[in-house]
Amino acid sequence: CKRMMRMIGYKEGYGLGKNKQGRLEPALAPRQHGRRGLGHHVPRIEDSGLKWNPAEEVIKCVEDMKWIRNPNSNTPVLEEMRHWLYQGPKKMTIDEVAFCCEHILKNIINAKSVFDNLDDADVRRARTRCDPYETIRGAFFLNRAAVKMANIDRACNFMFTKPGGLGENELLYFADVCAGPGGFSEYVLWRKKWRAKGFGLTLKNENDFRLEDFYAGPCETFHPYYGPKENGDVFDPDNQEAFTNLIMQHTHGKGVHFMMSDGEFSTKGQENIQEILSKQLYLCQCLIALMIVREGGDFVTKLFDLFTPFSAGLVYLLYLCFEEVCIFKPNSSRSANSERYLICKKKRGGTQDVVEYLKHVNRLLLKCGENDDVLRLVSYNELKREKQFVQYLRASNNDLGRKQITALCKIAAFYADNTLVETKQADMRKQCLEYWKLPDETRTIPRHMNPEDKLNTLLKDTSFLTINPAQLMEFNIENALLSPYDWFCMPCGTKPGPDDDKKNATFYMGMGRSNVHRYIKNSWVQVDDIGIELPSNTLVYAEVVYEMTKEFIHQQEVLALHIIDAFYLGGVDISKKYLRSRNEETKLFCEALWKPAGNNYIRIRAKELLPVGSYICEKLRVTQRKMKNNCDALVYEIPEKTLDVSGYNKDKLYFIPQSVIFLRSTANPWNRYVSKTHSITYVFNCKTNEKLFDLHRPSSAEASFVESFKGRLIWHWPNDPSLTINRFAKFIKD
Repeated sequence: CKRMMRMIGYKEGYGLGKNKQGRLEPALAPRQHGRRGLGHHVPRIEDSGLKWNPAEEVIKCVEDMKWIRNPNSNTPVLEEMRHWLYQGPKKMTIDEVAFCCEHILKNIINAKSVFDNLDDADVRRARTRCDPYETIRGAFFLNRAAVKMANIDRACNFMFTKPGGLGENELLYFADVCAGPGGFSEYVLWRKKWRAKGFGLTLKNENDFRLEDFYAGPCETFHPYYGPKENGDVFDPDNQEAFTNLIMQHTHGKGVHFMMSDGEFSTKGQENIQEILSKQLYLCQCLIALMIVREGGDFVTKLFDLFTPFSAGLVYLLYLCFEEVCIFKPNSSRSANSERYLICKKKRGGTQDVVEYLKHVNRLLLKCGENDDVLRLVSYNELKREKQFVQYLRASNNDLGRKQITALCKIAAFYADNTLVETKQADMRKQCLEYWKLPDETRTIPRHMNPEDKLNTLLKDTSFLTINPAQLMEFNIENALLSPYDWFCMPCGTKPGPDDDKKNATFYMGMGRSNVHRYIKNSWVQVDDIGIELPSNTLVYAEVVYEMTKEFIHQQEVLALHIIDAFYLGGVDISKKYLRSRNEETKLFCEALWKPAGNNYIRIRAKELLPVGSYICEKLRVTQRKMKNNCDALVYEIPEKTLDVSGYNKDKLYFIPQSVIFLRSTANPWNRYVSKTHSITYVFNCKTNEKLFDLHRPSSAEASFVESFKGRLIWHWPNDPSLTINRFAKFIKD
C-alpha cells in the first residue's frame, strides 16, 4: 500500500493532495449523540470533573424521613422578631455556606452548569431513561403533582387524608395554594371523595385550576377563589385576608385541617439562584398557612434550595410554630432538581405574632428596591442558639445536595451514552404504587352516559320511582299514622297537582358538575332552569323552593334545592342506612357542596327531620311575614346554620310551606313506642313480640330508602281545610 502511494507522489510526513494539504492523523470514530451534528463536541461533560458513580445512588421504595421537634413551646413575640430583621442591597448570588458544606454547594452549581450548552430535548430524553421512578409519571391523575402528594401522604402515614381526631361525621377541610392546575387537590378528593372540602387560591388564566380535568375525584366540593381583585395573586395582602375570611366562614371559625402549596415559576437560565427569586413565594405560602390552618393542623409546601439566611430563617419560624417539621424529598420528585418539601405537623397555638411579622416582611418585599431587600428574617445569633435546628438544616442540605449531584451526573452519563438504561424502572413503579396504595391504572376520560343508562348502573330495580305519595287527610289519619313514633316529617314547598313539576318533590340525578337531570313524568330531563352542581353518581329525592330573607320592599329571595332523602351521594350508596343517619350524611354532603358567595349555583341543603312526637306541632309552627306585594303569608323559618350567616346578614331564612312530607323510619313488622317507665323510645316486633331499646335497634327494624319512599305521606298543610293543625295536634297527643 505504501509502495503504491509513493509511486503516485506521496512523501512521509506530508498530506495527500496536489499541494500536500491533506490531514496527517487518522479520522476518529464519530462521537455525536442524538441529533447533534457529525463531529459536534461538548467538552463540559467530560471536563466538569464530576463523574457518575452508580454505587452512590440509593434506589428504594420506602424513603427515610427525619423529623425535628422543637422542645421549646414558646413562640417569639413581634418586637423581638422585628430586631432580627435585616435589610440590605439585593444579592443575586448564592455563596453562603453556613447551612451546607462548601464543596457540596460548589459541586451542585458545577453539575447544573454542565447542562448550560446541551440540547434540551436530548437532556429530557436522558432524564427519562435514567430516573428509576420516571415511569410512574402522573399515574391516573391530572399530573405528577398528584402522585407527589400521594407519595408524601403515605410517607407521613396518611397524616393528611386520615388525620387523627377526625370524626366519622366530619368533613376534612383543606386548602391548596399556588397549585394550579390542581393535582394535589385531585389526589385528596380521590382519596376522600366528597367528604373532603377544599379551597384553592392560585393565579388565574394559564396557571388556573382545571376542574374539568379532575377525573379521579369530585371537583364539586373544591372551590377556587381569587380574592377581591379576581387575580389569585398570593402576594397581595387583600387576597390573603379575603381567603382567610372565606375559610373561617366555611369551617365554622376553626380553619382547615391542612394546607398544601406547590408554588413555582419559570427560572430558566437562572436555576442557580432559583431560591433567591422564589423567596417571597416561600414566605407568602407559609404566611397563609399560619393564617388558615387550625390549631393541631398540618402544612406541606414545596421549596427549592435552602442555602440563604432568608430561607433558613423562614424554615426556623415554621419550626417554632409547629410541633415537628421535616424537610423531605419524595421519590416522585426528580432527584436531579433542587425541589424538596417542608412538612409541618400539628400547628401550635399562639402564632399570631409570627403571622404579623411575616405580613410586615411581605409588605417590605412588595415595595423594596435594589438597596433595601430583606436578606434575613432571623438573626445569626438566634439561629446559633438553636444548634439542633442548624445541624438538622445543614445535614438535610448536604444529604439532598449529594443526591442531586449524583442524579445530575447520571443524566450527563446517559446523555453521553444513549445505550445506557435504568433496569429498575418497572420494578420501582410497581413497588411504589403498591406502597402508596394507588391502583396501577391509566388515566381515562369518564365515559359519557345518558341518564337512563347511568341509573341502571346504580339501581337494580327502578320501579319505585313512579310511586306517588299517599295523601294524609282527615278521614285516613288514624290508619296512616297509627304509630306516630315510626315517622319523621318535614315542611315542604311541594304543591298539589302537576302545575309546578319543576319545583315539586322528585328525583335528581347528578352526573358530574352541572350535568344534572330531574325525573318528571316518568322520564329524565336535564335541569336548565336553575344553576346546580352535583357529583357524579348522586341520586336524591328533593324539591326546589324559594328561600327568602327580610320583608316587604326589602324582601330578597333565592332558589334552593332542599334534599328530602338520599339514595346515592357521590357514588356512595347510603340507601340501607337508617333514615336519621341518611339525613346526617346528606347534611354533611350539602355542607361539602356549599359554594362561596358570588357563585352562580343555588344553595343545596338537607331538610330538617322532625320526629312525629308530642312536640311536633310546636316545631311545625308557622309565622306571618309580609311579602313584596304587601300581603301577609304564613312562612316556616329555616333553622339557622353558620354558613347561612354571611358577613353582617343575620336575617332569618324562611320559605312558604305548601305541604308536609312524612317518611317512615321503621320497617314492618317493627314499630316504635315510648317506654313509660324509662321515657325513651324502643322498637317492638309485632310478630315475635321482641322489644329492644333504640340504642340496640337491629338493622331489620330500619326502613331503607326504598321502603321510606314507597310508604311516604303528604299532607297539604297549611292549606288543607279538612285536616287542620289543631286536629293533627289532638291526634298526636291522643
